[in-house]
Amino acid sequence: MKKLLLQLLSVFLIISCSSPNEDIQDIYTYPSFGSEIEVTINGLSFDAMEPFISSDGNYLFFNNKNDGINTKLFYAIKVNDSIFNYVGEISGTNQITQPYLDAVADMDASGNFYWTSTRNYPNELDNLFYGTFNSGVVNNIGRLQGDFNLNTPGWLIMDHGISLDGEFLFFNNARFDEINCQGPCETTIGIAQKINSTTFNTLDDSEIILQNVNDSNYIYYAPCISSDNLELYYTRYLKGTITANTIFEICVAVRNSATSEFSIPIVLFSESISNLIEAPTITTDMNILYYHKKILDTHKIFMRYRN
Repeated sequence: MKKLLLQLLSVFLIISCSSPNEDIQDIYTYPSFGSEIEVTINGLSFDAMEPFISSDGNYLFFNNKNDGINTKLFYAIKVNDSIFNYVGEISGTNQITQPYLDAVADMDASGNFYWTSTRNYPNELDNLFYGTFNSGVVNNIGRLQGDFNLNTPGWLIMDHGISLDGEFLFFNNARFDEINCQGPCETTIGIAQKINSTTFNTLDDSEIILQNVNDSNYIYYAPCISSDNLELYYTRYLKGTITANTIFEICVAVRNSATSEFSIPIVLFSESISNLIEAPTITTDMNILYYHKKILDTHKIFMRYRN
């Protein structure tokens, strides 16, 4: 009997200490990145925020200071990984009557372009726009439709991230109340699938896929999905009054297949609000991460190479 018990104990220990390659538990590999490199945009004389790098790496999209009064979209053309030449405004996207906000550029591999705009808000509540980008011009503009739009006063699509193939939209719902909240009162990230060129609808299992990402203790924004749909980058900070001690974090959650749920996230980089760090975007080869950061009250774009 004693010998049998020892054999059973041995079997239990073997199962408990199984190889990570077995199906006993999910094992995730998180990316890491090297030292920070400042990006030079030749000819630019104002702030650069909310970067997005095109799938071919040739275009760097960004907006100027995100003050919601005079915020426009711009672009630059690549010289090398850390140097771009400023060209100008993205034609077709920007409003001309203040106050206005056109920001957060996003584009799939086919040139389908997306951005957040306050056009005619709050009379029209669906504030995520689409168009077709070609050589600095966006045409065929419209409001993106779908049940991810809450169509409730105070709620906006604050940020978004489109998959490389254009099939999945990672949307960021945010509720604003200037009387009771500083910045967004609450946020969630969700996933919608493309129905047609004008419409995306929320996946039935969106909440399950993102259950390790969404946490009611945090404010979330700036989602960016990698080209293989396995790495989700975003920015977060603890909900509540923003003070000099508030820490902003660029995080990543990963998964082992493009249909499974994301892991518990890790923090890649963090800064207090004085050196605000936000808005990650990753290249198609997943080798370079771009983001913006505040340096001496000016917002600049930085990059890091993947280790």
